[in-house]
Amino acid sequence: MAEKRKKIFPFSSLVYLTLFLLAIYVYKNPDTKDKVKPYAKISYAYALNLKDLIETPFYKHVSGYSIKLPNKYTVHGIDVSHHQQYIDWSRVSKMHAQGQSIKFAYCKATEGLDHSDRHFSHNKKRSKEHQISFGAYHFFRPKKDGKQQADFFLNTVGDLAPADMVPVVDIEVLDRVSPSTMRKRLKDFLDHVESAIGVKPMIYTGDVFYKDYLKGYFPKYRIWIANYSNGTQSSEKRWTMWQHSQTATVDGIPGKVDMNVFYGNWEQFKKAMLIGFQ
Repeated sequence: MAEKRKKIFPFSSLVYLTLFLLAIYVYKNPDTKDKVKPYAKISYAYALNLKDLIETPFYKHVSGYSIKLPNKYTVHGIDVSHHQQYIDWSRVSKMHAQGQSIKFAYCKATEGLDHSDRHFSHNKKRSKEHQISFGAYHFFRPKKDGKQQADFFLNTVGDLAPADMVPVVDIEVLDRVSPSTMRKRLKDFLDHVESAIGVKPMIYTGDVFYKDYLKGYFPKYRIWIANYSNGTQSSEKRWTMWQHSQTATVDGIPGKVDMNVFYGNWEQFKKAMLIGFQ
């Protein structure tokens, strides 16, 4: 679902590497070896553990999901499409890894004006049957009319229940149109969906795309940010959901899957995300 981003060398790793090399230099240098040898040993040991010292308070590795999960969040979920192939939602719902389970799932419904996801009907039906909060998302194409895309999305999704999550529009590319044209058509999509179902959709986007093209233009909408940099959530302070990994493994899902967190607890999740609470 998320745009591909260049890997950023984390600041914590730079600090770790600097201290590590400094400790080795001091320890091996004949002029300073005897005087500072005890301190070098301490620095060396500290450097070896610095990365864990920095990241452990924020993350914990959960082997069942094959990734680190942010520590302070308790509402975890996934987003899926045909890329995940056929999903066994029974296994997804039963998975518990170090006390963490999948609470919600956003399923791709449509893209542009004429592409419907071939697994959407199955994912919608089976995720709801297994008590996983369901939501639908549309991959937005800025070169296409926003209102027409909204109609296509709504017709494909069908009726939404009070227990379903608010719909999402996924915007990641300009499609060779100007930023202002993209924003105009995106707003047309958002307005049309809201007028049809009575709730504001949420906007999903990458951190860089948000900063470059969206920040300051959609202040009344929930924001779902994708940012995979270790130790940081996003430059956007008011995110509602954060996609922190695209390499998780989940029982019942072939291959890798995106993992997300909601900013608050379960009660806050229901009030912020479920259609019946809006």
